[in-house]
Amino acid sequence: MKKIYLLFVLLVSIQLIQAQHVVPCYTTEVVNHYESIHPGYKDKISQAFAQSKNLLDQMHGSRGVNDDTLYKIPVVVHIVYTTPTENLPDSLVYSQIDVLNWDYNRWNEDAVQTREIFKPIAGSMHIEFYLADTDPNGNPTTGIVRKAGTPASTFLGFNAFQDNVKLAAEGDAAWNTNKYLNIWVCNLNTLPLGVLGYAFPPTGASNWPAGSETDSASQGVVIDYTAFGRNNPYIIDPGVIAGRTCVHETGHYLGLRHIWADEAACAEDDGIDDTPKAGDKTNFDCDTTKNTCVDVGIDYPDMIENYMDYSDERCQNMFTRGQTDMMLMNLITLRPQLAHKVVIGVGVNDIHAERSISIYPNPSSDFIQIQFKSLLSIGTPISIFNSTGVKVREERIQDESFKKQIDVRSFEPGIYYIQIANATENYRLKFSVY
Repeated sequence: MKKIYLLFVLLVSIQLIQAQHVVPCYTTEVVNHYESIHPGYKDKISQAFAQSKNLLDQMHGSRGVNDDTLYKIPVVVHIVYTTPTENLPDSLVYSQIDVLNWDYNRWNEDAVQTREIFKPIAGSMHIEFYLADTDPNGNPTTGIVRKAGTPASTFLGFNAFQDNVKLAAEGDAAWNTNKYLNIWVCNLNTLPLGVLGYAFPPTGASNWPAGSETDSASQGVVIDYTAFGRNNPYIIDPGVIAGRTCVHETGHYLGLRHIWADEAACAEDDGIDDTPKAGDKTNFDCDTTKNTCVDVGIDYPDMIENYMDYSDERCQNMFTRGQTDMMLMNLITLRPQLAHKVVIGVGVNDIHAERSISIYPNPSSDFIQIQFKSLLSIGTPISIFNSTGVKVREERIQDESFKKQIDVRSFEPGIYYIQIANATENYRLKFSVY
């Protein structure tokens, strides 16, 4: 038996060395596995997706559901490690939260690379992911939990089919999955070979096959430690460098399917009207000439820009409006306790500045985006003070816009305050730089 095991280890090592690319996502395989042990699982996912799709159709594509609302999602990151290397630093966690906020709100710098044919259907969400500041018992927290894991096979890491990183005995148990987005970061890379992440869609997501949901304790996102955060030093494939494995898996968590719908030869649709069909997944390339299916109406090329494809992360830069609408509807109807809804703007001189102005991402290491509910006057000063009250920057509103981006890359790590004041507005907000 020892010889057989050693031979298996050798074959696994050879395959890892020879593998050209990892498998970015194992969500479909894990869902199929759950269907095999819990018949009817896929049916429930399909029913939920249909419910959200019907609600969207009744709204005739209206975005009114979030025009005046910011959806804030508390995140807990469970870093479950078996070696010191897997115990990732806080800086990678912060960068991953940044990536989620930039990509879901379409603030990503590479949004300009979206091809012209897709720009009219590119979508964004009025959403903020933030590290939880209160744990389930009401105690203060950083939103980062670290635990030495004890998987059944340390060599093979954690097993996607067993979902054992979520077990208290082997990994770390979830916080209340109705109220927190749980993200587990662990060694998932070696079994199945090269898998970087998986997630479960919400129960009843209408665009998923019936029965695809799972029990509440399993809800969340699992990411291999080599694919977590921006510019992870342990990355094993050059096509996975931008922290977008977590963007992709969070899309599944909010009910999105792969844009090729996990069927080859254009046989199935992902249930989103404005994502073009694709004959198969993109295999870590950025080939803009591909058009593997004929679409009704506009015959779009394959959307390699889409976060729900398997393209190189360096050419991914968008969700569609249909996808963001679906995720928002699923968030409201299928994960109703998850997001804290903040109504933005009820008039001037409101003492609750967060209702009229919000800052994303927070904390940040490069740029912050100030979002206004209503237009501020051109010339309105924006003053930034450090924690000792010293003014470190002053900028002014230069045009009629609902957003203002500020570069904080030169700021020392710490707490800062923004003051915005003119004849009718007077706001003071806090943000952090790391």
